Formats: sequence, C-alpha cells, structure tokens
Amino acid sequence: MLKSIVLYIVVLLISACSRAPEPVKALPDFALTAVTVDGTSPFDLRAMRGRVWIADFIFTRCGGPCPMLTANMAGLQKRLPKGVGLLSFTVDPDHDSPEVLTLYARKFGADPQRWFFLTGEKPELVRLIRDGFLLPVVENAAASPGERVTHSTKMVLIDAQGRLLGWYDGDDQASLDKLSADARKL
Repeated sequence: MLKSIVLYIVVLLISACSRAPEPVKALPDFALTAVTVDGTSPFDLRAMRGRVWIADFIFTRCGGPCPMLTANMAGLQKRLPKGVGLLSFTVDPDHDSPEVLTLYARKFGADPQRWFFLTGEKPELVRLIRDGFLLPVVENAAASPGERVTHSTKMVLIDAQGRLLGWYDGDDQASLDKLSADARKL
C-alpha cells in the first residue's frame, strides 16, 4: 500500500515537472471573422501570434456535445491565466451568423478580451479544420439542423507562434486538466 502511494506521488511529480508539448505543425494562414459580445473584427493567423490559444469546434444548434464543450471552455476561461486565449470555431457558418454567435457567447459568459467565436465562409472553415487542425468535419444535409454536422470534440492547444501542440478530449475532465496544465507551461 505504501509502495503504491509513493509510486503515485512520484508519477504526479514527474508529470507536473514535465515540459510543454512539442509543436506538431504550423497552422496555415486563414481569414475569418471573430465575434465577441462586443462586436466583430477580422481574425487571421497574425492575430494569434504572441498568445497561447485553446481552440474548440462547435455549432449553436447542436443537440449533442457542443453545449458541454462550450461550458468546458467557460471553465477553462475561469481557471487559466488571462494570457491564454480561447477560440471557438463554428462548423455551421450558414446558421451561426455574428448575431447568433454573439448571443451564444453572452450565454456562456465569454470574456471579449480573450474568447473569440470564429466564423467565415464554409470552405475556408472546413479547409482550416481539416487541413490545419487535422480534424474531421462532415455535413449530412438530410439530417435535422441540430444533428447536421459531425465534428470532433477535441480541443487543440496552439502555441504563440501558431503551431499545434496537441489534441485533448473536450468532454473528459482528466484530459481538460492535462490541457490546462500544458497551457500553463507555455
């Protein structure tokens, strides 16, 4: 029993002292619109430089995991330093207009200085999510609006140079704790 406790403490200490993740790849350039409760502005890769970011992928009519993912982003907003930015990319830009995203941001208490909801042309968003973040996005036009888009529940950690550092399960508390710890190391 004592041996197990000591081993557990050693593992915790090693993981707490571990280094930040290594970059996987750089994001490609993009041009989208950032929406906050205060309004809209252009947003591109240059706007990301100099700040650590956590990204997720949602849509406001989602009848599945999106409200939980957004609630988890709100939790990260509270527990991480203000220097860490948050990006929520819509996967349903046809519906998620800036006005709709503003209401959604307000509903979840998004800080307009650090949490941006991104929208734009659908091909640009799909290209960025698939080719940049290396995540799936599939649309089934025959499905009901709240189930039309299939997307990842992963959250992505991005360094201050716009490089992907890792993917984390946005619906798993242990993974969110790891994401938070990794973000703090940067």
